[in-house]
Amino acid sequence: MKKAIAGMMALIMLIPMVSCSQEEVKNPMSEIKLTASERSWKNPEEKYSELVELYGDLSCAGTMAVATDKDIIYLYAENATEKDGVTLESQDTVFDLGSVSKTFTAVAVLQLVEKGKIKLDDTLDKYFPEYETGSKITIDNLLHMRSGIPDYNNNPDPFWNISGEDAANQKLSDVYFDRISDEEFLQALYQAPLGFEPGTQYEYSNTNYHLLAFIIEKVSGMKYCDYVKKNIFDKCGMTKTTSMATGDLTYTPVNYDDLVKYNFSKDGYSACPNSTRGDSGIHSCVSDMVAFDRALFGGKLLKKDSMEILLTEVDGYCCGLKKQKDGYFHDGSSFTCETDNKIIESEEYGHIYMIKLERTGVVAEINWDDPMTGTNYTQSSVNDGVYINGYAELKIKVPYDFNVIDEEERQSIWNDVLQSLNDNKAKTRKLASRLDAFFWNRNTGESISVYFLNTKLGFPYDSDYTEEDYLNDEIKTYEEYEIVKREISKVTLGGKEYTRAELVVDFNGLESHLYIYARKLDDNLMIKIEGASLSDKRADFFEEIFSEI
Repeated sequence: MKKAIAGMMALIMLIPMVSCSQEEVKNPMSEIKLTASERSWKNPEEKYSELVELYGDLSCAGTMAVATDKDIIYLYAENATEKDGVTLESQDTVFDLGSVSKTFTAVAVLQLVEKGKIKLDDTLDKYFPEYETGSKITIDNLLHMRSGIPDYNNNPDPFWNISGEDAANQKLSDVYFDRISDEEFLQALYQAPLGFEPGTQYEYSNTNYHLLAFIIEKVSGMKYCDYVKKNIFDKCGMTKTTSMATGDLTYTPVNYDDLVKYNFSKDGYSACPNSTRGDSGIHSCVSDMVAFDRALFGGKLLKKDSMEILLTEVDGYCCGLKKQKDGYFHDGSSFTCETDNKIIESEEYGHIYMIKLERTGVVAEINWDDPMTGTNYTQSSVNDGVYINGYAELKIKVPYDFNVIDEEERQSIWNDVLQSLNDNKAKTRKLASRLDAFFWNRNTGESISVYFLNTKLGFPYDSDYTEEDYLNDEIKTYEEYEIVKREISKVTLGGKEYTRAELVVDFNGLESHLYIYARKLDDNLMIKIEGASLSDKRADFFEEIFSEI
């Protein structure tokens, strides 16, 4: 349970700054008004039609904004009320940013570097003389998650010198209720073993950014919350953003019984304004976040050289930001909400900022009607290791080391997929689909799945929906990750022609190879077979399982 609960806190923090007077800063969304019946707003200008088409159907269990350096493109808020039970969620609803807070900390450090108060090659013993091991760890190591110091939150045993789930849960409870003093934290740090030699590898650790908050306070002579307010929030016009505060979150938590059970929270909100400063604990809304992103990437918070340092990537991690193919991002989580801040670099639009702040534990309302009703679909069977569907004229020899997942577990997997979807078009397509079979090698992680799509239900206005259209739509669901390879071709399998998409997707450093086959069966039924593997040697393996029927 310790790891499960600690995992809930694993993602925590990010965000940026600006240097123009508060009087000059106008809230970028102040004139957009969402109503009870209209929970989204789209920019009507023709020049943004492509962006509206790309992002204008997104939704989430909270609030979301898409903006460029100059204009707002899309705004969404779920149909839910804030904690007062009356006010509808909007661009001003305040969430806990979690680890997205780390961006603010990195910006603050680099501002102090610009002022000559911190040097990136300073070692930690300069700021913590009792920390002997600190002579090997630099400020730069902390910024890039290369210190080797264990994570006080997600890996509590080595940091706090404790053992066992009960001890870990008690220590985390003390952290989450602010019962750990800075001195107690530092004494644990001085005794904690390093996981590796500083500077030799990457390992995400909240401890790094918590220590940076201590250093900011030491060299600035200000509390962390006062420093970021004066030098970031106020300069960006972030009027609803706070640090080290309680009682200001306005979203409504749900499903937090386990947090209460393990004495991590009383009401679903965090109560640790001091214990997580620097690595988490900044509260904000999408309106303020747009202002922050624009200020940071508009050069108003850091000088050019400092921005280059901020965005220098080492093993995928910059300074309070993570590198992705087309820009940067950081995600985070608190007890009952998740956050995501993406900065996409575009030749046509400059920067595109996509910010999502949402509640966790929200169960989406899904229409569970059988999508195969009214189609020519016939029941499939799996006997003696062979999957057969007569109408599709499909016969698949299930590999001997693959498990056949039964109907109940398969439905549970499919429900999880449906619950996770934010894109309305993707959700419509999935709701019009049946996960007909799922085979899985538990040792290798390889899987084979068979789907049927009712195209008239999923795309009622597109009678010419083709196999290639289907595959391109499926590929879009992976575009938040880096697609290393995509290739669409025609292949003959089991005597039938399929359109095949071959994808190599980088899931944050782990490459997955996907082979997706689509075939149109009639005017309103399409079949898709998908094989997934971590190996690049499996294309022939997946195709050899097709047999003529």
